[in-house]
Amino acid sequence: MEKGEGILHILHTNDLHSHFEWMGRIAAGLKTMRLTLQEREETVVTVDLGDHMDRAHLKTEASWGQANIDVLNETGYDLATIGNNEGLTFPRIEFDQLYRNAAFPVICANLLDAKTKQIPPFLSPYIIQQYGDLTVGWIGVTASFPSVYELLGLTALVPEEVVAKYVAAIRARVDLIVILSHIGYGRDVEMARSIKGIDIILGAHTHTYLAEGERVENTLICQTGKFGQYIGHVTVTYDKQTRVIRKMHANCLPTRLYKPDEKVEEVIERHGEMAESIMGEVITSLKSDLPVSWEEESPLSNLLADGLRSWVDAEVSFVNSGTLLFSLRKGEVTRKDLLSLCPHPINPCRMKLKGNQLLVILEEALDVSVIRREVNGFGFRGKVIGWLSIDGAEVYYDRHAPIGQRIKRVEIQGVPLQADRLYTVGTIDMFTFGIIFPMFKQGTEKQFYIPEFLRDVLRKQLQDEKELQKSARKRWHEI
Repeated sequence: MEKGEGILHILHTNDLHSHFEWMGRIAAGLKTMRLTLQEREETVVTVDLGDHMDRAHLKTEASWGQANIDVLNETGYDLATIGNNEGLTFPRIEFDQLYRNAAFPVICANLLDAKTKQIPPFLSPYIIQQYGDLTVGWIGVTASFPSVYELLGLTALVPEEVVAKYVAAIRARVDLIVILSHIGYGRDVEMARSIKGIDIILGAHTHTYLAEGERVENTLICQTGKFGQYIGHVTVTYDKQTRVIRKMHANCLPTRLYKPDEKVEEVIERHGEMAESIMGEVITSLKSDLPVSWEEESPLSNLLADGLRSWVDAEVSFVNSGTLLFSLRKGEVTRKDLLSLCPHPINPCRMKLKGNQLLVILEEALDVSVIRREVNGFGFRGKVIGWLSIDGAEVYYDRHAPIGQRIKRVEIQGVPLQADRLYTVGTIDMFTFGIIFPMFKQGTEKQFYIPEFLRDVLRKQLQDEKELQKSARKRWHEI
């Protein structure tokens, strides 16, 4: 460090998704780096960019995220923003209490309470902090899913508009503006191009790995990939007298280089024991095996389709068997089993589609390329899409007929399918993006069921003997 220079170090992580197996190493890396830099009398700030939590993991599910908070506290984070996994997958009552034990501020500027029109009291839109001679403004934003947040009693504002507002409000009061962003790499780039006055964007959401950051206009964009495999490090050098930023440098450090921190490992182990006890609750005892297949119709997947149709009060329902990761065997089924079986943060959905649109979906569902398609993202934690399971319909098909002509007859509630008639359809939120079956994207009057997950639907079904017996009945008939 040259005479008259000051240095601020920002250590950052993103998208850990409850990969607790990396958290001890992350903590060791952050603590080691922080101690080394502080011994040089240089300031260090440690931040997380959201999606630290994922309810697909036993410890997070059992503790309603408090296992993650305890790890963040013990690691020594100074600041955090929320990701969609924190904001969208917890019931509102749990979300409001999520950070009650946090030893650090949580900032997010684009979520409002729908009733009060104010930012929830456990969040701050921005924070201005002093580090020696340097004044830094931190602004947080998360991915905006307005229609879904509305169901949780929250209003999600457009992130870029909110950032522009607060940058304009605080730019004259600070020497450096850092955005804690969970909106994704592409939108970070656009934000850097369109909003003047942002110095650094620490990003998340798209799991992008930027080894040395990326310069866009006058903004440095940084992101460390996913699951805690890397720790991000930004070094900001500035003139102590004028407080002008002289240079910024970014790099990523592999966490595998560090031995796990003992104190964080103790926290994780303690929560592991608690989770095993909590999630060991028996929810039912099956009298016989309940198999699932990803290649053909199967009882367990039919059971889920049955429950989905009932849950949203639809005429017909569609769900892919790939949402179920294994078959259930005769005997006790615990909450832990159910989480392992159906770990996705995927919600039930209801919409309206015309008969001819349903016909297209059913035809596409027979494609081997669809059945065996691997999907990442959209909340899906499985391997392949699998067979399309249905309830409320009987489908007669010839797999050897030309593509587009394989569906020979469809009956909905015992009545032949009518091409122009609107049907009420129960399905899953993942399908509404149109990534697998484009027709679902054209559905009207969409209604999402939040915060219920598919495993909540399945739990109810598994406890109903009549539904269990019904699941063996075929709905797809080859002719």
